[in-house]
Amino acid sequence: MTEGRARFDAKRLINFSTKALQKLGVPEEDAQITARILVETDLRGVESHGVAHLNMFYARWIRSGAVNANPKPKIFSQAPSIATMDGDRGLGFVVGHHAMMEAMQRAEKTGAGFIAVRNSSHFGAGAYYAMMALERDMIGIAMTNTMAGVIAPGSAKPAVGTNPIAVAVPAGNKPPFVLDMATSVVAAGKLEIARREGTSIPEGWVVDKEGEPVTDPNKRVRGEGGLLPLGGTPKLGGYKGFGLGVLVDILCGVLSGSSAGIIWPNIREKRRTGIVDHFFGALRIDSFLPVENFKKSMDEMIDAFEALPTLPGVKKICVAGGYETEIMKDRKANGIPLDPEVIQDLQELAKELGIKYDL
Repeated sequence: MTEGRARFDAKRLINFSTKALQKLGVPEEDAQITARILVETDLRGVESHGVAHLNMFYARWIRSGAVNANPKPKIFSQAPSIATMDGDRGLGFVVGHHAMMEAMQRAEKTGAGFIAVRNSSHFGAGAYYAMMALERDMIGIAMTNTMAGVIAPGSAKPAVGTNPIAVAVPAGNKPPFVLDMATSVVAAGKLEIARREGTSIPEGWVVDKEGEPVTDPNKRVRGEGGLLPLGGTPKLGGYKGFGLGVLVDILCGVLSGSSAGIIWPNIREKRRTGIVDHFFGALRIDSFLPVENFKKSMDEMIDAFEALPTLPGVKKICVAGGYETEIMKDRKANGIPLDPEVIQDLQELAKELGIKYDL
């Protein structure tokens, strides 16, 4: 819901966020990368992963020492198209940006590049990193594991993270295909938005420790019950979402030399809570077929989807990324709407850091 909310210029939000991060000890270039990703996410309408988390997550983690403000990511394997990276407990935005750049550089040389990352932190919305590949006429892939908050089918104990998967594919005249999805029935950030707005959540998102539905977002207790996997209950296909979540854990955690989220509490000290792992990939389209042929086929496919007959109340069928493209056009022209609680949080952050609140 954007009606009635104050709107803010994207450039001002980037500048403010950059200054705040620098005050926290983040180098200027890394602060700019982080701020840009946060605001780009808000521009696309993904408010659960934008500047609302600047103080709530990232400033708090840096202050506590859980996240390293000035990391030195290192590559540990040197296969032509594949590598493992250690993120040195850095901001996930910074680590993720460097890892995706590394994946694309390897794809330029070999046709495909894949980087498994350990010892990083929350990197925001995966779509940003996948979309980095679009300008190079590549298909981008990004995923991350998270702390366990999604139950396994048949259990009410959190067993896997929301473990999102993002894929970005260029098109010709049409907006790119950009899929960014949690492997849980909804992203955890949806509960955060519901709490801010004072609304209930639909039955089928969360269950309690007895496996019973929860509709009050304030009643969710971490470690007891949790989000349902994509598909929902076992009868509705929850095993599929659970399987996808475990796959993300394998590619991000196990393959990088870290571990699956389900056993983190047994092997990581409390101060490292929030440290996660990622996986990035880039595929050079012209390694398969001419780029212009691929883009032409993408446009034809998207046109066919958009031409489908719609049900009453539906204007147009959109493929992944199309809806966000429309939101971005509006927000670039008219500003990014922020919830009053988020505005207050940014004001408090400015006061605490001794910087000007100039939004």
